[in-house]
Amino acid sequence: MLLEFSCSNFKSIKNKVEFSAIATDDDENEDCLKHFDDFRVLHTAVIYGPNGAGKSNLFKAIGFMKNLVVNSCKNGEGQLLEQPRHKMSADDERSEFNMQFIMGDVRYAYGFVLVDNLVSEEYLYYFCDGKQVVYGEGQTMYDNEQIPVFEREGNEVWLGNLYEENEVLRIIIDEKLMRNKLLLSCMGDNTGITHITQAFLFFKLHIVVHDIEMEANRYDCIKVIQENEEMRQFIVATLRELNNDIRDIRVEYPKVKVVYDEFETDLFDEESTGINKLFYLVLPIVDSFINSKVMIVDEIEVSLHRIVAYKIIKLFNEYSSDRYAQLIFTSHDTSLLNSKLFRKDQIWFAQLGNDRVTDLYSLAEIKNVHKNENIAKGYIMGKYGAIPVFDKNSCKGDVTNDI
Repeated sequence: MLLEFSCSNFKSIKNKVEFSAIATDDDENEDCLKHFDDFRVLHTAVIYGPNGAGKSNLFKAIGFMKNLVVNSCKNGEGQLLEQPRHKMSADDERSEFNMQFIMGDVRYAYGFVLVDNLVSEEYLYYFCDGKQVVYGEGQTMYDNEQIPVFEREGNEVWLGNLYEENEVLRIIIDEKLMRNKLLLSCMGDNTGITHITQAFLFFKLHIVVHDIEMEANRYDCIKVIQENEEMRQFIVATLRELNNDIRDIRVEYPKVKVVYDEFETDLFDEESTGINKLFYLVLPIVDSFINSKVMIVDEIEVSLHRIVAYKIIKLFNEYSSDRYAQLIFTSHDTSLLNSKLFRKDQIWFAQLGNDRVTDLYSLAEIKNVHKNENIAKGYIMGKYGAIPVFDKNSCKGDVTNDI
């Protein structure tokens, strides 16, 4: 699960912004939280704000971080990294990316700094999950204390006491590391060291930045339905939960048939855009449940009826309390802004200041928001900032009353 993410000097984000999936002390909707050590973690979170405020850029920053971890090890000598700075930043201004996350029941902290399109700093820590562990000669670490795996400045690396004699790591540092590569990327999942492997695989496999405008996962869906009966049944059950008329999915490769009570249709040639979008969303949803992934979706309601979007959110809120699955998304649909669906700490806003800089904050940070307040109305009236641009019909009635 993603616990916290922060970044600075990335596209419209100039000053450091911080997103947190760690719940506040609020005891509302306690059942939809995942308990981990001393934390209560949110399964869902939504970000609202007008077009151009930087909502999508936050997700692009997470995708950018993931891409560098997974792929920067392939960079050749002399190749510069991409560094999408804020337009008002100096060429030599640093861009910083930090993330805390849970992987394999361990909490990690990882981050790096880019300067002049090269890696300036990088670090990886994990937090001790035992009451007392031996840490190096004559040292003891206690529960929740931070244990360094490595710290880096430029090409100079300091390994933590548990790893400083490891020959494999030293060879990687000496033979593979360059300023245009992240050390975690170079180490990957080839070191045999659990904490390094788990941290790398979190970025490679467990963060899914999902673009619902893309159809690239069409054949992934077909392959999964063909080869994994448990997944197929789960996909069908999820589709039926989201659309009561659908009875089954049948594959006649490369075609997919959607089965209804009295007829069936070809998914790709005969079904609506909405059903196709739903199909593309369902696989990552199911995959998130089964394999404990963080699903990040920009504008979840695009081409989906708002009731379907509502049900997707409910799936994560209600059926994930015993799982690590997360859904973090942006939306313009104010009908979803509902205190029955979200806690205050699950609702976030992005706004662009007069200086063209993105600011990010949660509803929980705003004072005098009452327990039973009409959040959608307050948002539209500008009470929380991040003034929306919305369809005049988008807030007729409460979505919970329509279902």
